[in-house]
Amino acid sequence: MPTFLKPASVLRPTMPYLQEPRVSLCRALCLFLATGWLVQGCATVGPASIANGRAVYNEVINSTEDEQLLNVIVRERYDQTFGMLTVASVTASIKVSANLNGQVGVGPNADYAGNLVPLSAGVAYEESPTISYTPLSGETFLSRMLTPITLSQAQLLLGAAEDEVTWMRQLYRRVNGMDNPLDQRTPAKLNRFFELQAKLRQAGVVSTGRMAGSTPTDPKYGVRISGYSSEHAAEIQEVLDLLEIKSIKADGREIDLPMEINNSSGDNASIRIQLRSALDVIRIASRTIEVPEDDIKTGVAPALSASADDDNRLMTIRTSKSTPKNAVVAVPFRGWWFYVDASDTRSKRAFKILRLLVGLRMQEGATDRPGPLLTIPAR
Repeated sequence: MPTFLKPASVLRPTMPYLQEPRVSLCRALCLFLATGWLVQGCATVGPASIANGRAVYNEVINSTEDEQLLNVIVRERYDQTFGMLTVASVTASIKVSANLNGQVGVGPNADYAGNLVPLSAGVAYEESPTISYTPLSGETFLSRMLTPITLSQAQLLLGAAEDEVTWMRQLYRRVNGMDNPLDQRTPAKLNRFFELQAKLRQAGVVSTGRMAGSTPTDPKYGVRISGYSSEHAAEIQEVLDLLEIKSIKADGREIDLPMEINNSSGDNASIRIQLRSALDVIRIASRTIEVPEDDIKTGVAPALSASADDDNRLMTIRTSKSTPKNAVVAVPFRGWWFYVDASDTRSKRAFKILRLLVGLRMQEGATDRPGPLLTIPAR
């Protein structure tokens, strides 16, 4: 008897596992959607790392700059050598990796039921900062620290200072023949000039700025006295007398007095100034340290011949045997802590301006000499 083939519908085998690809397809779709979610989430890591990391880096750099400056002031008081580093660059590399795993069963359900993990995911975030420092030393740095600051820098610092008179006492070494010794109180005559200048400036009668014809490469500064009434005329005349300018009278007319750096004397209707260096101001600040008595008695810290009174005092740097709890900046040295008290507004403001002054000189030294660099990878 001939054998006939059965219809195709009869030949279709019974295969339960052929339904499984539908489940696999569903799981694959879930994996795809989850992967997209992870990628989108990772895309936000970059901006978030800037938002979180920048503030931290800035805070740490600022705090360590304060500590470095205070350490320099303390070591100067103890007649010890000091060095300085400036942060040249901070490079942070960010590495983000994500993994997504899923298990799909093939075959009868009984073979893998309860043994599969349908979806697992993970994200790894790693930030590796590299900090480069520029050591400041040698002839260039020493020249920057010992060379008197410029008129431009002096005007910037005086503009940033809340107490203009105090900082005139620190920055001005000589004005029209009136000396301002480093280790003594400011003479009464020169102090009166500072007070009058600040008072008239606050009244809007005196202004300091660049003169006509000044250029960025050759800035020329001057003092303009204008718009003053009879009540200010007597004080303006006193200023002119203190400066020994006899060719000009305070008669209501506008007065322009050029400011210049020189040692000359005589009546040439100008304000002749000599300015101090950054190291001079550091020495002034070092004299305000409350040095432990034992260090004075043993000669570890040299005794001072004179000290400024409270009115002329730039700031106060205190000492403590234990870690100070209320300090804006503190450094350990020879078994003691030296610090600026957070409740001492005068000292905090003075330290801020001193930081700006030293920062100007450090930055100039760093740009003049770009190397060598000390690069430290950190995690």
